Amino acid sequence: MDKQRAISHFLYYLEHHPAVAGINPAKVLLGHTADYEALTGAIAEQAGNSPRFSFSAMRLDLEPTELLAQAITDSDLYVFFYDSSTLPNPRPDGPEFVRALQGVMAEHWKKSLLFKDYGDYFYDTFSVTPQRIAGLNSHLIQRMSHATTLSFKDDHGSWFETPLSSIKKWTDINGIGNFDLAPGEIATHSEAINGRVKFMGTFLSTIPFARKYGVLASPLELWIENSTISKIATDVPGLEHDFNKYLDANPSNRRIEELGIGTNEGVKELYARNAGFEERHCGLHLGLGGGAKGSHHLDLIFSSGVLALDDDPLFDGRFVF
Repeated sequence: MDKQRAISHFLYYLEHHPAVAGINPAKVLLGHTADYEALTGAIAEQAGNSPRFSFSAMRLDLEPTELLAQAITDSDLYVFFYDSSTLPNPRPDGPEFVRALQGVMAEHWKKSLLFKDYGDYFYDTFSVTPQRIAGLNSHLIQRMSHATTLSFKDDHGSWFETPLSSIKKWTDINGIGNFDLAPGEIATHSEAINGRVKFMGTFLSTIPFARKYGVLASPLELWIENSTISKIATDVPGLEHDFNKYLDANPSNRRIEELGIGTNEGVKELYARNAGFEERHCGLHLGLGGGAKGSHHLDLIFSSGVLALDDDPLFDGRFVF
């Protein structure tokens, strides 16, 4: 793994974050715990005397809350590296220092970057050249515009399809100008997804499905009618109860509010870390909820499967051109 190259790509994306547009030099706070000290030190060192950034680093778990809050307020952009879901006894609202800073972080969310639970997978996330990801995303969106139907199938008997006429626009998440810097996804919304899928993969949410169930070794079967989950079935102990509880908590939770395709070829596997980089894993993901007040967004990130345009393979473990 070329760590210097990954950091170089990270700094390239950092220059294009909306919070620092037109600011030169931008004051960037690198907040971190002990496990991320080497990474944040390497970032600041590699940036060197860059005229674009003025870095400062603070320990999130050691510095007083008042000093951290003031540093957030004074910064143009604050970047936090810490573990949450992967801690021995995680809380849904994060470690103690995050809970203490919740108010000021919410106030300044537009200038925040949170790398939670990335560990050394940070380097994988930024290992692919920005040009490759931007070109791949652009190419996929262009191919969508010339097709009629997007479909999915896998070796477990899954299938679904949606007419591309039901899709208004694809969002290009290539790291340039995105609030979330992790690159490699295109995403949209369709009201007309129909099928029956046997989900194999992992979860990403504030609800701890990933921690409890990991990367599924047995499928969660979903019946989908017009982008709404009508029923489910699974042999995984406890999952059917927990998932139905989630679905029944809010009508939006049954809705596929997001149809996404991960495009980051550096994210080789799924790890169930409940970390944002896993959403960039190549292939399909379906995002439930988040479309109504009181609902919770839950991403289902598929570990495998074939995506096709008008029965022409688009992705079968790798992107097909």
